[in-house]
Amino acid sequence: MATHLYEADFYAWTQRQASVLRRMAAERANSELDLEHLAEEIESVGGSDRKEVQRRLTTILEHMLKIAYSPAYEPQNGWRGTVRASRRDLRRTLEQSPSLRNVVREHFDACYTDAAEDALNSHPDMSIAPIPTSSPFELEQVLNPDWLPEPLIRPPSEC
Repeated sequence: MATHLYEADFYAWTQRQASVLRRMAAERANSELDLEHLAEEIESVGGSDRKEVQRRLTTILEHMLKIAYSPAYEPQNGWRGTVRASRRDLRRTLEQSPSLRNVVREHFDACYTDAAEDALNSHPDMSIAPIPTSSPFELEQVLNPDWLPEPLIRPPSEC
């Protein structure tokens, strides 16, 4: 079972192994292993994947906001590239640890809040952008590799 879980969902495996090690430590298993610290280390490996999912989601949302709300058009291709690369990295992490999909759903709003703040502070033209307080993007859109928002602000030459 542990080997199958390791291959099917790495994050879930790390959490399960940490739990087993803690149980063994509580039962005072006769072992020279430092079970509590081993449990912490294994758990932290899974925790880094969890943080990576949140970072990637925040980056995707930040750059989608820039695409949609920035009056600057020069960096748009770079922002699109960042969205594509971050989606790819997120997809790979979620393939390795499907249980982390719950993190995406649970932390979507918090990641959006961070992304909006990052977008406003990252580019001088963003300070005039009417960025919404809640996400204008659906989770399915954010994860869809074929979807990008349309720019909502026209360039000055079109005004």
